[in-house]
Amino acid sequence: MQPLNLVPGMRQSSSSDRLTVRNILLATDFSECSTRAVAYALGIARRYESPVYLFHCIDPTPYNLLEPTAVQTTYDDARRELEQLASGLSRRDGAKNVDIKVVVEIGDFAEILGQAVKGLDLGLIVVGTHGRTGWRKAVLGSIAETVVDQASCPVLTVGPSADRTRIQEFGPENILLVNGSPVSSSLAESYATSLATKYGSRLTVVDVLENRCGRVLAKLSQPEGYQPDRRDPILERASTKVEQLPIEVGTETDLILQVADQSAADLIVLAVSATHRFTDRFRSTSSYRVLCSASCPVLSVRAQSGRDQ
Repeated sequence: MQPLNLVPGMRQSSSSDRLTVRNILLATDFSECSTRAVAYALGIARRYESPVYLFHCIDPTPYNLLEPTAVQTTYDDARRELEQLASGLSRRDGAKNVDIKVVVEIGDFAEILGQAVKGLDLGLIVVGTHGRTGWRKAVLGSIAETVVDQASCPVLTVGPSADRTRIQEFGPENILLVNGSPVSSSLAESYATSLATKYGSRLTVVDVLENRCGRVLAKLSQPEGYQPDRRDPILERASTKVEQLPIEVGTETDLILQVADQSAADLIVLAVSATHRFTDRFRSTSSYRVLCSASCPVLSVRAQSGRDQ
């Protein structure tokens, strides 16, 4: 696949120096995909000096026909397992000075998640995804789908294809901020710029456009005033005007994934509409497919109002 032909430019950055990722919640169902997300949550927590909540929710419905004590026994077991996990993590070098707390709840996951976002004053949720792709297989997993659909705060999804593990220990070296058509978000830009500043990362912004014929176009830029330590090879190759992408890039998803690959992005920050629903995957496949297929973690940040879109 030939290189993308994009346009360099400048963008006014938000006041990211005041942005903090206050409390971080790691949603876990004790699966392998949840385990993969732990290191990412701890890495960000160390950088922002934020506490981490290990969170598990028990759906009582399957226990309705069992003994009345079954739900409580499951609750006790889950809490014991999370406390053991928290104790083990606290002894790791990578988790030193990170305040790790345990939260186990019983009830409807979506409802309890909404309460947790407000009650714990969350600034970020981290969740692992199954990330299976293909016809009838484009699923993140039930917990991840609920989180990205229902959470009002930014969500970092970590899929099985996220093989760029440098971010776990050292943070992202290359961050790609994606403003999809027609959504852009100053909040997403604040998060992207804040993370880039914290980690000394190279930050590239791609605005996804679309011409009248439905062909996908894009424009590349960097935030004004942001001076990365490293030169961006994609920007250096960029042309001086907007051009159509190669015919091989036929969708917005293809474009985002190709730019992420060519820029060696180890974190994608994805701006999404406040009303967007990831679970409506057949009507809104772009964001969903990016989350499923990206070879790095994806931070989804919802626009907060019509003025932010």
